[in-house]
Amino acid sequence: MKLVVQDAPALKSIIDAIVSLVEEGQFEVKNDGLHLKAMDPSQISMVSFTMPKTAFLEYSIDEEARLGIDIGQLSNILGRGKKGEKAELSVEEGRLVVKFLGEKHKRVFKVPLIETGDKVQREPKIEFKNSAKLKVDAFKETLKDAKLISSHVRLQLTPDTFIVDVKGENGEVKAEFEKGSPDLVELNTHSEVRTTFPLQYLEDMVKATSANSVVTMNLETDRPLRLEYEIEGAKIVYYLAPRIENE
Repeated sequence: MKLVVQDAPALKSIIDAIVSLVEEGQFEVKNDGLHLKAMDPSQISMVSFTMPKTAFLEYSIDEEARLGIDIGQLSNILGRGKKGEKAELSVEEGRLVVKFLGEKHKRVFKVPLIETGDKVQREPKIEFKNSAKLKVDAFKETLKDAKLISSHVRLQLTPDTFIVDVKGENGEVKAEFEKGSPDLVELNTHSEVRTTFPLQYLEDMVKATSANSVVTMNLETDRPLRLEYEIEGAKIVYYLAPRIENE
């Protein structure tokens, strides 16, 4: 196989969106592109990644394959890529080969593939009827506020408002984004929703986003969150289990 990305730092950004939750996983190299589905070690969150072949400068495979990769190590290697260099991925004798291609200059890294098991994770089958699209910068700032108060945040949807509500031993903080707000791009609700999630996971999920990105959050009361965004031509979808509260 030979997968080439025009800009090496762009591939680093994509992989960072995965490594924020999982350190290793099994990539599926398919005819339509690169895929990954993996659970985090705690088993309460999941990442589903798709990078279509159209996002690559060159995408050539002899056959579909599964590659066990240390994603943390791959991220570190891609961090050595420079602006203006292409990044090329291939496989050679049980090793992942990462090449950085500049003008009359080439660097090559070779790292072992790893065993991750044959099982490919499946995305949860949940029917979502409620969603909010929010500018990620505003969401990140809200999470910073929440972190001063508690390690968990409650996300709420009403017909007119997206709410982040936090209560803890250190006090309370509440952020409301009303329809028409420049930060709330879209709001679709069929019923009022409120569900609590661990804050650190939410921070990790949006860590790799670029400025002015938009995240879509699908929410149902006491059901997992589905959060997604696009980055450098790839699509990242996260699922996060809720904290069930007894009131």
